[in-house]
Formats: sequence, C-alpha cells, structure tokens
Amino acid sequence: MTFRRRVFAEILQDMIDHVQLNTPLTDFRIGSVIRTLLEAAALEDDEAYFQMAQLLRDFSFTSATGVELDRRLADFDLERAPAAPALGEVVITAPRPATRDIALVAPITVYADETSERPRVDFVTTQGGVIAAGRTASAAIPIVSTVPGAFTNVPAGTIRFLQSPIMGLEGATCENPIAAFAGRDSESDDDFRARARRHIRALPRGTVAALEGKVIGVRAWNAAGVLLGQVSSALLREERPGENTLFILDATHRFEQTTETLLQPELALPAATPGQRHVHLSHAPVVPETLELTIQTPGPSGWLTLAARDPAARRYFDLDDTTAVVTIGTLPPDHAHRDPRTGTLAPGLRAGTAVTARFACYTGLIGEVQRVVNGDPADRLRYPGWKAAGTRVRVRYPLVRQVDVRLAVTPKEGFARGDLVSPVMATVEQYINGLGLGAEVVVARIAALAMSVPGVFDVTALLPTGNVVLLEDEVARAPRGSVVVS
Repeated sequence: MTFRRRVFAEILQDMIDHVQLNTPLTDFRIGSVIRTLLEAAALEDDEAYFQMAQLLRDFSFTSATGVELDRRLADFDLERAPAAPALGEVVITAPRPATRDIALVAPITVYADETSERPRVDFVTTQGGVIAAGRTASAAIPIVSTVPGAFTNVPAGTIRFLQSPIMGLEGATCENPIAAFAGRDSESDDDFRARARRHIRALPRGTVAALEGKVIGVRAWNAAGVLLGQVSSALLREERPGENTLFILDATHRFEQTTETLLQPELALPAATPGQRHVHLSHAPVVPETLELTIQTPGPSGWLTLAARDPAARRYFDLDDTTAVVTIGTLPPDHAHRDPRTGTLAPGLRAGTAVTARFACYTGLIGEVQRVVNGDPADRLRYPGWKAAGTRVRVRYPLVRQVDVRLAVTPKEGFARGDLVSPVMATVEQYINGLGLGAEVVVARIAALAMSVPGVFDVTALLPTGNVVLLEDEVARAPRGSVVVS
C-alpha cells in the first residue's frame, strides 16, 4: 500500500463523521467539548503523519536535504565538499630599483578592494619572495584567500593593495597577473546528489563510469603544499581494444604537464635471468618519447642503446608508460637471447645482461591521477586501482584551444567605456574558462553575458565570427590577453 500523508482537516472530518454515525451526539460546532477533544486527537495524528513523511523523505538521498543528506551519503563514505579558498599569484613592485636584495617574508597580506558585487577579499602569500638588487618587481608569489567561497575568485589586476607597509620597501604596490581561481562555496545539495550518483555508478570498477567518476576531485600538491591542479571533469576514449586515453580537465585552468627528468641514469636491472623480458622502471607514468635504454650484454658484444624516439629501435621493446614496465622483444643477434633448445633468436635478455634507463616521468596532476587509475602496490589502502586488468589507460590533458574574442562595447549614458573594459573581460573569460570538455563556444552567449554587465548598452562581437566547435578531446580557454574589449 502506498503511503499517503493525511492532514488535520481530513483527519478531523473523518473523526466527526465516525462519532456522528455511532453516537447520539449532535453538537460538533467550533468550541464544543466533543469537537475540541477530536481536534486535539487530529492534531496529534497530523503531527505523526508529518514525522512519517519527513522520515521517508530523509531516508533516500534523492530527496534528503542538509544534514540528513550528509548522514545518508556517509553510508557511502562520501562527505560534502567544503568551501575552498581561492588561489592565485601576486607581484610586489617597489617604487624604485632595489639597491640590494629585499626579502619578502611570508605571510604578507594583500587584498582586492570591495565592489558593488562583492566585499573586500584578503589574501596572504604562502611563500617568500625577493626583489633582486637593481630590479623593481618580484617574481610571481603564490597567494591564498583568507576566507573560502566563490566570491574570492577575483579577476586579474584587482589585488592591488598591501594591508601593511613592507619594512624597507615603503611605497610598494602589488598586482595579481592572473585571476584568482579554485575558490568555491560549500557543495550544494544538488551537486552533492549528482556526485553521489556518479560515485554509485562507479562502484563496479573498471567501467567507463568508474574511471571518469573516480578521478573527479583528485588534487595534486607540490612539496610546499601549493595546489598544482584539481580534476573537474574527465572523459575516457577508447583508442583501440585495450588501449584507452583518459582526458582530464584541470579546474585551475593551468594544464601544466609537469615532468621530472632523472638526473642520472638508473640501474633498472643489474643482471637478467636467461630470457628475462620485463624491466621495471622506478617512476611512473613515463613520458614515452624520453625513454633511453642502455643494454650491457656480457662478453664482447658490449652495449646497445635503444631510444624511444627512434622508430627503428622501438621494434626491440614495448613500453607501458602508465606502469613503467618495459617488455623486451627479440634484440639484434649480438645481444639477443637464444632458445636453449633450438639455438634460435628469442625474445628477452641474455643471462647477466644489465639494463640502465634514462627517462622523464609525469608528476603533478597527471601523475597523481595515473596513480589513482593504476593503483599503487606500495599503498593499496589509498590507491587500490580502478582500471580493468589487461587494459592500458593513459591520463592526458585535452588539447587546449585558445579562443580570441574581440568585442566593441557601447556604454549607457553616464558610463565611461574605460570603466566597462575590465568587468566585461572578466565576465567573458570566466564563461570560456568554465567550459567543459568538447563544449562549444557560443557567440550569442558571449554577447549576452557582456550585455549583462551594468552600464553596457550594446555589444558587437567582432571575433569569433561564429560559434567555435570543439572535438570531444578539446577544451576552450581564454588566457589573459585573448579577450579584447574596445
């Protein structure tokens, strides 16, 4: 039987009808003793129905809200994403060239002044900096907002104030060369539910939904605790059977393919057993084209160098760059292993062969996501792995398509065109830089957003001349300087 909530008026009327039918009582007017008694009982029944309806609503995460939603999803080991502060960079400038190196000791508080749309936003530097002798400006210094929230994502050029003078640097100024990013409000109920649905679909590992859903939200940090990137969305594409590419979108808009090269070749294999085929490198994922193997065969054969960038050399080995495993094929006769039964050339290494390797590996966000996908045998608790056995999943950034925008703005009466340039630029950049994988850049949307800026009377879009259509492995971005407003 389907539960149906009954309300006070309906319950009271049923009670009155029942008493009238089964007793000689006739006075059910408002204020009568019998009606007052029935009203008291009906109120309690109404409250009981209300509590049952609340219980049913809060029992399912599809309808629960607030704290009850948090409790339901805790059963799936999910927590609501808290509000996060904005990250960014600031350049501190002296009024004249420094006569000596001036240290900028963290934390230094800088801020973007309040506007009609948001309050003042304070930031602090997370690392020290220096203004070198003979120069007027520091290098870009990382900053983080002192409070969380989406409103802390201020545009470039708006962090222009130092809260306190810097000792020995009176009259200094500051400015943020890029817009602050990554600030967000606490995850809403709707977003939390949507993430829960993705998580539940991802529970059977090895599926497309599992891989795409599991990596969303993965973050990478450097040794200083600075955020390098965070996955906002992902797309898995099958290249051929067993070979897949997982494209990830970086919420920080950096898309920096951070790599690290081994300063010295590593001894990947001191001495091979007869016919040994697999060589395990120390770091993954490997940047494929950087791998260089040196194979030292015992005896007069000497050494053999195989470089991945050489197509002729690639026929002698295969690299699984995602797990850093090299599989040796049949080498040239002077170095090849021979089948002990037939004496013919066979895949693998001769006994006692040493292998050294030189290569670069991905670090940063790509490295962290690859670790989540493959798993880490040294830390199965945090990195159990999500890809199916026997498959290869390469994590890569999408191709970034720069979108150049040229807008001609007509101000309303009482507004100066110069005062509209920065807010229009910031609005358009925010739209383009917020698009997901394969999302089309719509010119009409750009014009509508520009028109929504207070003081804008009319907008003419000069570039792009039409919608910008992207492939599924591409993402549109508008770096600083690509949006021009006149």
